[in-house]
Amino acid sequence: MTPGTVHPRPLILCVEDEEDLRRDIVDELREAGYGVIEASDGAAALRQLAAQRPDLILCDISMPALNGHAVLAAAKAPGGAYADIPFVFLSALADPREVVAGKRLGADDYLVKPIDYDLLLATVDARLRQVEQLRTQLAPRPPLCQDTLARDFGLTRAEARVALRLADGCQPVHIAVELGIARTTLAFHLRNIFQKTSTSRQAELVALILQR
Repeated sequence: MTPGTVHPRPLILCVEDEEDLRRDIVDELREAGYGVIEASDGAAALRQLAAQRPDLILCDISMPALNGHAVLAAAKAPGGAYADIPFVFLSALADPREVVAGKRLGADDYLVKPIDYDLLLATVDARLRQVEQLRTQLAPRPPLCQDTLARDFGLTRAEARVALRLADGCQPVHIAVELGIARTTLAFHLRNIFQKTSTSRQAELVALILQR
């Protein structure tokens, strides 16, 4: 499986060198419906990242050789393929200074051991929802078209043409000339458009159209 693979359910990378604890975390995540891949140390975590792209990373800090800070630095490298993946530290270090240090390095959240599994699941869910909301906001919207406006607001094709030109920033006088219609006909279309969209001003109408 290569980076960028789409998973049927959120995939979590769990990096923890304590085998029993890792197994408990993995079991909790799987029971909650997540897919899980495991790593017992930092080097194994980087190998997992090279093989597949998780939706979130849970990572211990204190591990032999390559610790959690090194994994975070690799995952959050500017411009890297994993920089947008939520990264949550797991640590027995409850000192607030450790929490601040981890977040300054780029960690999105910090869970202190012993792990509260309700809190862990709530944190994972919240971080994944934030990412999904951001992706939805950044997703390109399809261009406006007459058919869409006609369908959404019950406009005739002539009214939809007028509404579309208004949304493009054209002034009514120019729309009449462009469409080859009289100003009285344009005024008739505008009256119908305002009525069908429950708006009363051009600016309000354009704002409504641009939200589609």
